[in-house]
Amino acid sequence: MNRSMIRFLLAKLLLIEAVLLLVPVAIALYYQESSQVFIALFSTIGILTLLGGAGVIIKPKEKHIYAKEGVLIVSLCWILWSFFGALPFVFSGQIPNLIDAFFEISSGFTTTGATILNDVSVLSRSLLFWRSFTHLIGGMGVLVFALAIMDNAQNSHMEVMKAEVPGPIFGKVVSKLKNTAQILYVLYLALFVLFIILYYMAGMPLYDSVVIAMGTAGTGGFTVYNDGIAHYQSSSITYLTSFGVLVFGVNFNLYYYLMLRRVKEFFFDEELRTYFLIVATATALITLNTVHLYHNVSESFEMALFQVSNIITTTGFGYGNITSWPLFSQFILLLLMAIGGSAGSTAGGLKIIRGLIMAKIAKNQVLSTLSPHRVLTLHVNQAVIDKDTQHKVLKYFVIYVMILIGLIFIISLDNNNLLIVTSAVFSCFNNIGPILGTTASFSIFSPFSKILLSFAMIAGRLEIYPILLLFMRRTWSKR
Repeated sequence: MNRSMIRFLLAKLLLIEAVLLLVPVAIALYYQESSQVFIALFSTIGILTLLGGAGVIIKPKEKHIYAKEGVLIVSLCWILWSFFGALPFVFSGQIPNLIDAFFEISSGFTTTGATILNDVSVLSRSLLFWRSFTHLIGGMGVLVFALAIMDNAQNSHMEVMKAEVPGPIFGKVVSKLKNTAQILYVLYLALFVLFIILYYMAGMPLYDSVVIAMGTAGTGGFTVYNDGIAHYQSSSITYLTSFGVLVFGVNFNLYYYLMLRRVKEFFFDEELRTYFLIVATATALITLNTVHLYHNVSESFEMALFQVSNIITTTGFGYGNITSWPLFSQFILLLLMAIGGSAGSTAGGLKIIRGLIMAKIAKNQVLSTLSPHRVLTLHVNQAVIDKDTQHKVLKYFVIYVMILIGLIFIISLDNNNLLIVTSAVFSCFNNIGPILGTTASFSIFSPFSKILLSFAMIAGRLEIYPILLLFMRRTWSKR
């Protein structure tokens, strides 16, 4: 194991986080906030600078990274960034409990949007901004961001990016890994800026537009007010948010195809078509099932589309109380929590491509009973999915279900309501945010459950393996 390279890269990543914390410092200066906020921010920056600086003094002789190092760098980076990113809240006294602050910022970086806060007004403008800024950073990936700006001329960090980018198959859009990271981030930030402008034009204040756009881009869900998007009382903003999160739930490689005018590859992508079919079907079913709760069909459709788009993209922007919805509609949302968005997007969840592959495996299995000697191949987008990839998808699903059941079993010690416990676990593990069956925040859970759910958020964002391997003795062996 190349421990010196792990230490060196983690130190560089801590220095990057220190630089990023200068953004909320600028916000605090603009709004002339209290000295306590500045002390909290600069104390955290100082700690990160000291640790990061100490780690980069000695450069490693061997710079190559293998799969083991890639997994450790990714998992440790997300945990460390979440821990140190939580310190400003603790030092300022705005979230004095370290476990609560760690939960909040883990939720931010993993773009979950779950919160322990019952009242976001306790946060200053700068820390409210930092809370949502973590969505923007974590949306495309902390390490993808780092690779986009770090020196990587030898293309040696492939294993790092493979360990972080969601989906069963990793692919570069161009030959050089650094260029891939840069292209993805340029597309990501361009869409982010576009939605700042659109929200501002729709009537949001500039500060709100930036914060909501960060939640939209990262499919995170943190907002400025306790009542979320409902605060603006605007159908145009509601529809714009629904459309925005759906845009960021699409595989970003497809947007690169659009840039190259490969329009056919975009619109004929099988995962994309399935994604929109699921959204349309779920929205129609919920609209019909909840129409009696609203003044007319258009209002029911608006609410249904908002909730469906926010849940399937694992965003979780709040709008009203859905605990009054029929169980049928809430069950649909629970299913969407598991499905998630597209691979290669900022959305979490199991991913639609995995669902597609598993559905086709099941179909082939049924057909094989009719023709046992027939060789059946599995295609997605006219490309053959080999047996190795099929087995990986099935194994991932088995591990996914086992962890979900285990988490539900443990968290049930905190609460006797099955819907609340199940949706809380689904919400954290699939990086969604809201809890079904209650209007309460995650403050209802014990400190132990919050720690467990925090790691569940990070595990879900990194698609399980990096966090599981972190706790295995074999991962840390020298061989």
